[in-house]
Amino acid sequence: MKLALYPLFSQLNPNAQHCPLGCAGQCKVSSYLTPPAGADCPLSTHQVETAAELLFGEADVIFNCSATGDGKTLGASLPSLLDRQFRFMGLYPTIELVEDQTRQQRQYHQDFQLDASERIDRLYGEELSRRVSEEESSRMVELMVAIKTKPILLTNPDIFHLIAHYRYRDPAYGTAELICLLAEFPDVWVFDEFHIFGPHEETAALNIMMLIHQMQTRRKRFLFTSATPRDSFLKQLQQAQLQFRQIQGTYCHQPTVGYRPILQGVDLEVVQTEDVVQWLDANAAQLRQHLREDGGDRPGRGLVVLNAIAKVHQAVSSLCDRLPDIDIVEISGRIDRQERDCIRDRLANERATAPVLVIATSAVDVGVDFQIHLLVFESSNAATTIQRLGRLGRHPGFDQYHAYLLTSAQTPWQLERLQEDLAPELTTATPISRDRFNQALEHSLELPQAFDDYRRRWGPLQAQGLLAQIAEDKFTRKVSEPLRQRMRESFQTLWGDRFPSSRGQWYSLEHSPVGPAIQDELLRFRGGSALQIAVWDDSSPQKRFYTYDLLRLLPVADIELIDREAFFNQARPQGFSTSSFPERFLRGYVRLREWRQERAPLDLSTGSTAGELDCCQLSQLRHLRISQHLDLSRQLSGQAVLCFLIPVNKHNRRSHWTVFLRLKLPPTFGLYRLNDADGNSYACAFDRDALLLEALKPRLADLCRRRPTSLIF
Repeated sequence: MKLALYPLFSQLNPNAQHCPLGCAGQCKVSSYLTPPAGADCPLSTHQVETAAELLFGEADVIFNCSATGDGKTLGASLPSLLDRQFRFMGLYPTIELVEDQTRQQRQYHQDFQLDASERIDRLYGEELSRRVSEEESSRMVELMVAIKTKPILLTNPDIFHLIAHYRYRDPAYGTAELICLLAEFPDVWVFDEFHIFGPHEETAALNIMMLIHQMQTRRKRFLFTSATPRDSFLKQLQQAQLQFRQIQGTYCHQPTVGYRPILQGVDLEVVQTEDVVQWLDANAAQLRQHLREDGGDRPGRGLVVLNAIAKVHQAVSSLCDRLPDIDIVEISGRIDRQERDCIRDRLANERATAPVLVIATSAVDVGVDFQIHLLVFESSNAATTIQRLGRLGRHPGFDQYHAYLLTSAQTPWQLERLQEDLAPELTTATPISRDRFNQALEHSLELPQAFDDYRRRWGPLQAQGLLAQIAEDKFTRKVSEPLRQRMRESFQTLWGDRFPSSRGQWYSLEHSPVGPAIQDELLRFRGGSALQIAVWDDSSPQKRFYTYDLLRLLPVADIELIDREAFFNQARPQGFSTSSFPERFLRGYVRLREWRQERAPLDLSTGSTAGELDCCQLSQLRHLRISQHLDLSRQLSGQAVLCFLIPVNKHNRRSHWTVFLRLKLPPTFGLYRLNDADGNSYACAFDRDALLLEALKPRLADLCRRRPTSLIF
């Protein structure tokens, strides 16, 4: 399916005399930022409206839904740049984005003639561990110092979540002191790129917002800078009696006085493929042509975004052979920040003559701005697809801009829906506006029922878990009782009749064999991976170290189990400490010898019989075996894994895809086939994915009625 997308132009603030920022004809910003020719104000309308709402508005929650590349970060930062007392906490999902936003904030401070060193701090797990070691203090103390002393703190939502759940403790301080600082000091919490999160994280954030709303002594605000929020999320904000406002940019698709260019026009082709690496290999000549001919007077620049590290490695290897005249570089979770900085410098080198093609995972989805004219990317959910497409055409100067959206043959409904939604435009072959195309993507790729079902099922229990953390500390129990009462009333308003009954459910989990594992999973922000491993990647001359999900790695890599000491003997010389790979969160340490050229089958089984397994309910799976790896099986044999099992036809090796197709799960969902000791087969999901399947159980009623038979009978 081929189509053309119009360029995009954003309206500049047209109201100099009655500016929402109170400029009254004398622009507060133009002395720091130069307006475009013919304009009085350098800001887009959405930037002015966002800053004014943060400073003077009535909304508790603000959504800046402007287009990718239209400067949402500047709109969020303006209050702290114009008012030195305004405190800003940015929550960014990756270390890469925290570092990128730190550079951006320093540039803003230079533009606005402020001292960045006195005002900005950035914190994430690795940096926090370094400070604790150097200062001989605690994580709680270092966080308290950062929150108190720096008006701009850039961190991640995981730390925000851990603070709210009383997970940082120091015997010298009351347990509640840190959460009180979190609720009182920032004027705004900015959730950036929230579209990359799923229902688990969205629900956790909503419950924490309710906690902070009850603790604050003056109006504070939450700002989401990402794609359009889901209607179901907005309905819950209404039910929680939180005022919200959506701010949109104002756009047109042709050059117009008072508008500035945001995105160039793009020729887009949507392709359905069985294997993205095979598609790249088959179309290597076309990619070369784009990189050689469409750059104009500049060397060609392209970006390929794939969903898995293994695919990235295979694509790099294949295209290096097929395109020896193109500079092929990789950005993924296995590339450390120092190497990424070198890649960024290579891309920015104006003297370079060779075209560059970056092969990347979602590590580039957030915080990385490439000057590219070619984009190839895999589909994901609607918001992520819109975000990826917004990486293309931000910079003028190239002759043409081409994009290829690769949809999976395992999810054929995506392309079918998209073609159906865009049928009128495809018939006339007219260009499509960005807004129209984004609406079609939201209908074709999104799965709103998954979010609704998850929140209804697990949201009240997550809220009870949050209350339980507050009540757990005996030193703050009396002080926090009024807060807990307000929180109970607030959660009752949010979750309705499901909330009171969830209290008994939460505490009953403590006495259930599987209950503590469910509680732990609910209290993690991003969910966990029970089969997370530390990887020493020895497949290339440059050794790399990272964590990865074992079940996603096994089909695509040749690995061997090694002991912890052997792993760190290799990792320490590369600058990694034991805190980089904490043993309590890992199921083992492995050496990756080489990546497979072809995907190998993954045979999972359990030594348990059908009578010992609990189907269609959350359970603890023991005796997990991986047929191809006896050493890993021995490592896992004594460990329990939270799972959800659905009986499927044991005579059809692909019968577990029945569940995948019926629920229209995203391509990245972790669904596996597992056999028991009696030869019965199951579709199986672990950890956070298991919680989502459990929430969707009513849609699987006929499968759940099947009862696998045991050889005992």
